Amino acid sequence: MPIIGSEPGVALRSWLFSIQRIARRNLLLLFIGVLPSLVIATTVKADPAVTVARGVAFVINEDPSNPLGQRQAGSVLWRTDRIKTVGQPDELVIHAEVGIPEMNMTMTMDLRRNTDKSLPRSLLVELKYVLPRDMAGGSVISVPGIMMKFAESVRGTPLAAQSVKIAEGSFLIGLSNREADRARNLQLLKERAWFDIPMIYANQHRGILSIEKSFRGEDIFYEAMTAWERPR
Repeated sequence: MPIIGSEPGVALRSWLFSIQRIARRNLLLLFIGVLPSLVIATTVKADPAVTVARGVAFVINEDPSNPLGQRQAGSVLWRTDRIKTVGQPDELVIHAEVGIPEMNMTMTMDLRRNTDKSLPRSLLVELKYVLPRDMAGGSVISVPGIMMKFAESVRGTPLAAQSVKIAEGSFLIGLSNREADRARNLQLLKERAWFDIPMIYANQHRGILSIEKSFRGEDIFYEAMTAWERPR
């Protein structure tokens, strides 16, 4: 199935470029400067009482011999965890584990509320990719942003966000805390059923990882986002 329309290769590039334009903001240095405080002194615990949901995931990679791209099927497992941070109350986090067997790719995604007042971001998304060292395209070296879409085969809408690489295969995406951006981002996260995550590999080829929330996954998002909207 085409990604959108009849020229997914062109769509891949246009989606990436649109996200890169959004990502060029003056807060990059500040964002990078506070990264160490975001990735240390935290402990994540799975809550045995939480809802677990399974959905569809797939990757479509650029392929010079196939204008529709090369599709690799997989799955995603959703749940909520609780982060214990020194000196702060437990924080609810949405956790996803994605597997694409044909690529031997795994990816974890953690979506949580930002609790660092020095960082002008509303929500934080941490992505960690693991791929075989001998994979043809090499490792994932860039994740320009995140898009949300209603269905598998439609065009996604970019979240207002900024992405930085924090380690090999690991990326942190901060969602804008400007009032208008924040409201729009929350609406997209609540209403749209799929994530599209563009990727650039070491050989400069592009791909898109699509992840379905699933029916029960919607409950996970509702629970977490309701908690995030409560005053601390």
